[in-house]
This record gives sequence, structure tokens and C-alpha cells, in this order.
Amino acid sequence: MKPIHLILAFILLSACNNSQKKAKEQPTSQTAAKDIILIPQAKNDVEVKDWSDDFKNFRETIYSKDLKKLKTYFDFPVADGGASIWSLCNLTEAETKERKNKFENPDLFYEQDLEQYYSRIFNADFVKTLLKINADQLYQTSYNETPEVTKNETKYQLIAEYNKTSKVLSLNLAYTNNAKDEEGNAVSEGEYNIIYSFAVIDGKYLKFKRIDIAG
Repeated sequence: MKPIHLILAFILLSACNNSQKKAKEQPTSQTAAKDIILIPQAKNDVEVKDWSDDFKNFRETIYSKDLKKLKTYFDFPVADGGASIWSLCNLTEAETKERKNKFENPDLFYEQDLEQYYSRIFNADFVKTLLKINADQLYQTSYNETPEVTKNETKYQLIAEYNKTSKVLSLNLAYTNNAKDEEGNAVSEGEYNIIYSFAVIDGKYLKFKRIDIAG
């Protein structure tokens, strides 16, 4: 029969080992907080209560060039029947050949394409004017436009409009020619529009729909 003090020592040692094991299995509040911080998210995201909030997040995403967040506004692959998105990408012959070798259906727009060509699709003019759209006024009136920006012989502005029937938000980057002929008359050639359409899902979330080029 073992002495009583040895039995007590064994019990205390077992309890200590179990306590240490549980401490390892259960993260501390400090560790849990660290894990939450590491969850990928846009730094300046606002809580989405309606589609104007998601528009603000989209605007910040474009401005900060957050590709990971930008991808969430697309359902890949994207079918572009009018090939307008490819007109903006303006692929070289080598890029076109590379895509044909890489994708079974190169007419579709894939996640890798957004990574490579997003700055051509959402160009500097789009970014500059997008920041000037008043999101609250757009939500209240379904319409907002920026002042015209003059660049060389061209003027451009962004016109944002929400269609309540189709539930589509359109962002129309409208270019007009600022040139004049020898007699001082305005020259209309060169006027065109790049229209980005986003479906509004559940009254809250924007999802890329299509791009149209007119003019």
C-alpha cells in the first residue's frame, strides 16, 4: 500500500497537467483578438445597410486598388457579349495569343484578367470622378453627376443613376470634345460614353453586370 503523501502528490501533478493542457487548447482573449484583426477586409469599409453604403465601399476599393476586395463585386467568369470590356483592356497581339492558349473560352472575362487589366478598365479618369460622386444624394434622388473635368481638348464627367425598376446602378463616364474648328465652332467628333452597370442585390450589394461603350 502506497503512502498517503505519494497518492496526494500524484493527484496534484495530474491536475496541474490537465490545467496546462486546457490552457494550450483554449486561445486567450488576446490571441482571439489577434485572429480577428487578421481576417482580410477593406480597411475603411462601412457597414452595409443599403446600396449607397456598398457604393462607398466600392469607391474606396477602386481608390485604394484593393484587388482582393474588388473581386467580390464580380461573378467570374463574366460574359461580355458586346466585347466592350475587351475594348477597354486593349489587348496587344501577344496578350490575345497568350489568353487563347491559357483559357478554353477566351471570350469570357476571368479573375486573372481583372488582376492584369483592372487599371485599364477603371482608368484614372473613372477613379478621379468616382471620388466626386455624392453617395448620399445619389441614394436619395437616384441621380448625381460630377462637375466636368477638362483635360487637353477633352471634357469628361461621371453621371451616376439608379434605375428603381431594373435595380441597376449605372456609372456613365461621359467624354465630350472641347476642340473647335477654324471658325470657332465646337467639334462633336470624339464624343463617347463608357457605361459601367451594376446590379443591386437585395437592395444592398453591388454586383458588376456589364460595360457598354457608346458614341
